[in-house]
Amino acid sequence: MTRPLFVQSPYLRVLFGTACLLALREAVARWLWDADTDIPVERGSFGVLWTATSVGTVVAVAVPFTGVGSLGAPVLAFWLGIATMLAGFGLRLVAMLALGEQFSHRVALKDDHTVVEWGPYRWVRHPSYTGAVVTYLGIGLVTGNAVSLLAALGGALVGFGHRITVEERALREQLDDYENYVERTPYRLLPGVW
Repeated sequence: MTRPLFVQSPYLRVLFGTACLLALREAVARWLWDADTDIPVERGSFGVLWTATSVGTVVAVAVPFTGVGSLGAPVLAFWLGIATMLAGFGLRLVAMLALGEQFSHRVALKDDHTVVEWGPYRWVRHPSYTGAVVTYLGIGLVTGNAVSLLAALGGALVGFGHRITVEERALREQLDDYENYVERTPYRLLPGVW
């Protein structure tokens, strides 16, 4: 059996470069928006998020080596996956910039925390997570494997679904305007769906 396309040159270099770009965005966000000014309101959801997305990604990367679930057009799937990852990257970046200094990788508040309703926050309450889920969808596509696609997307939906539930509870408790925002913006992750 041949190795999956995404681990062959030059595809592996493209995938690695894309992954580095995503990691750089997260590192810059941590540097720009000082977590020392966060007031943590919850700590456990990160472990669930990290575990679910890690398991989904490991399964997504491993399954193509078994030969089960191939989509049949690996080059097309790879480039669609890279494009999807970059679209997710862009959406998450725009959402992070809309939050600005209020952005945090933790479920946390700032002293002067307010509800942001502009940019992608007009359409969904957690566009940063939407961008991340789209990125994981791209990871599944890159593999050219249907089982991998389901694993990557499933892990992301479980992890971010849990995180959203926890975060929403905290925001409702801590921010007076949040309930009004929920009424004006009924969707959490995907307009018209959830």
